[in-house]
Amino acid sequence: MVFVHLAATWFMVGLIWTIHVVHYPLFAEVGEATYVAYQAAHVDRIGKVLLVPWAVEGIAAAAILFAALATRDRRVLPPAVIGAAAMGVVLLISGFWSAPAHGELADGFDPEVHDRLMNADLVRTLAWTVRGFTAAWITLILWRRRPSGQSTMV
Repeated sequence: MVFVHLAATWFMVGLIWTIHVVHYPLFAEVGEATYVAYQAAHVDRIGKVLLVPWAVEGIAAAAILFAALATRDRRVLPPAVIGAAAMGVVLLISGFWSAPAHGELADGFDPEVHDRLMNADLVRTLAWTVRGFTAAWITLILWRRRPSGQSTMV
């Protein structure tokens, strides 16, 4: 479970950095004639790419957090809680800033809305990066703890 969590989280970290550095800045370069179609295609295609890994990441993170809480694991609990808080930030920004901005941009490019999207997405990107480091931290803790020949959550 922990390796699945690590892989899904770092996939999402890479994806969100690609969106922030490549895709969102290109919104300003598309041009008025093709912008609406470009925006719609971006939302449709990126949604298909992130749906499964984001769901896997969330399920794995929740399982790790609940296991750490149930066992009162003092070593895994801090990174699991920090990771959960970072996911909370990701979800809040996605729901209250990113999705509404995409809705507004669906009718045409608006520099002010685009700036809001970029600013909110920077916070979301940094929160996802924190998630990546907490996933690595958890994996390292459990890998080091693993007795030879026995399995743990790893």
